[in-house]
Amino acid sequence: MRRWGGAQPHELPQLPPQDVVAHAKILESNKSWDGEKCIVITCSFTPGSCSLTAYKLTPGGYEWGRQNKDGGANPHGYLPTHYEKVQMLLSDRFLGFYMTPDGGSWNYNFMGVKHSAGMKYGLKLANPREFYHEVHRPTHFLEFSTIEESATLDADQEDLFT
Repeated sequence: MRRWGGAQPHELPQLPPQDVVAHAKILESNKSWDGEKCIVITCSFTPGSCSLTAYKLTPGGYEWGRQNKDGGANPHGYLPTHYEKVQMLLSDRFLGFYMTPDGGSWNYNFMGVKHSAGMKYGLKLANPREFYHEVHRPTHFLEFSTIEESATLDADQEDLFT
């Protein structure tokens, strides 16, 4: 069985169309893979918990994703019949590993403009960093340092807390 996954900050009611397209293109690039045995796992980080959901593409979903050129949020022709939820068994009997990008972040949720489908990157065996780790959101930390540096009040501002 082959699987890949994505992380998201909240649980979605369906497999996003972008994931259908990505999975179809992965299957298209790897003809030896059996689409019935290849799944997408989503991991949703909700307050106080983590939800895992597994999906496989239907034949219609594979064809739609393979042919789709619309990269928008609501692409034409996307249907809930393009995927099926599948059972997932979590067990300590099956061992696996993670492959993470060797150049840093795997999570482009906070810096989406830097992500593109044609990105080139190497992979390494490693445990992925946490969803909210600072390596995934460098602009947030630059903004924090700017706030700390400009903590002094201007002459025309009144300090209401002292």
